[in-house]
Amino acid sequence: MRAKASLRRLRLVDVDVGGDVHRVVMGGVARCPGPTVRDSMDYLESRADGLRRLLISEPFGYDSMCVDLVMPACLPEAQLGYVIMEVMGYPYYSGSNTIATATAVLEAGLIPMEEGEQTLRLEAPGGLTTVRARNRDGVVESVTAQGSSAFIQAQDEVVQVPGLGEVRYDLVWSGGYYIMVDAASLGHRVVAEQTGGMILTAERIVNAVQGDFRHQHPELGAVGLPRFLHFMGPVERRADGRLHTPSATYGHPGVIWRCPTGTGTSARLALMARRGEIDEGELLEAVSPSGNAFTGVITGYPRVGGYEAVDTTITAVPYPVANMEMTIDIDAPMMRPFQLEHILETPGASIALSPPAPGGGVD
Repeated sequence: MRAKASLRRLRLVDVDVGGDVHRVVMGGVARCPGPTVRDSMDYLESRADGLRRLLISEPFGYDSMCVDLVMPACLPEAQLGYVIMEVMGYPYYSGSNTIATATAVLEAGLIPMEEGEQTLRLEAPGGLTTVRARNRDGVVESVTAQGSSAFIQAQDEVVQVPGLGEVRYDLVWSGGYYIMVDAASLGHRVVAEQTGGMILTAERIVNAVQGDFRHQHPELGAVGLPRFLHFMGPVERRADGRLHTPSATYGHPGVIWRCPTGTGTSARLALMARRGEIDEGELLEAVSPSGNAFTGVITGYPRVGGYEAVDTTITAVPYPVANMEMTIDIDAPMMRPFQLEHILETPGASIALSPPAPGGGVD
């Protein structure tokens, strides 16, 4: 017998960034335990992964969809926090997801929008990030997100891959571990027609690298295995002075995104800086196999642990495409495998994301 007490509701905003849908969860999820956003991420991964699986699985989503759960910030300088959920799990940072989250919370009024350029400070699991939104007439026209400091943790590595033989790669951290490979050396052009072949190649390489993975982040510690691979195309300087490169980011298992990804672009910038191929302030246009572009810029040269790193920004145009409420009956047979009862708010509960600024608020 159905009962009203088993009904739960999620408030969702879908934002297209670079051709990929980023589903921003604005309400309906119970507060996760833990003093930091990283602790909340760890809780979701270990105790409440059903939420991620629900939202990126049919009939509600699909495997290349990204999900961002908005939550209260823990760092005093941050206006709100967010946890990123994807097919590969829980990244510490994502450029496109940051752009989508900033857009959703501004256009919904969770953070009051200011006309012109507006700076936001958000807390990702990997730490504080600064975002600049350009707003006009209540619409976010573009967003520039500060990336996680990117550095090369292992260079000129070699792995034996079944069916491919010896594969050379670089390991770069840019919010997640990236296996960086030259597309042409693996027989690929970074074009839409070769997406299926690139997925098969990437899956083999990621499995091989994971089998003997030994690295830890010098500051964050154990952050898991590499689950991203980035196919690098040739770099070309265009007439306007911009550097242009075809780029494809694979998420394990089985996804090449329609956008070039912010962290993939940041990882490429770190490699190009090491090789002397780009200077601070130069623009890199990374273009995905679907033809969608992000613009990346090196803004500084910090150190992360003992590694030389680059600070970067990624700019893209966001497009909110849906604003909806999802009603979930946790007793429904199709919902039982997700085990959602402890993570979804009961009717009538609400959580403030941050102290409302003057003229704004959270409902």
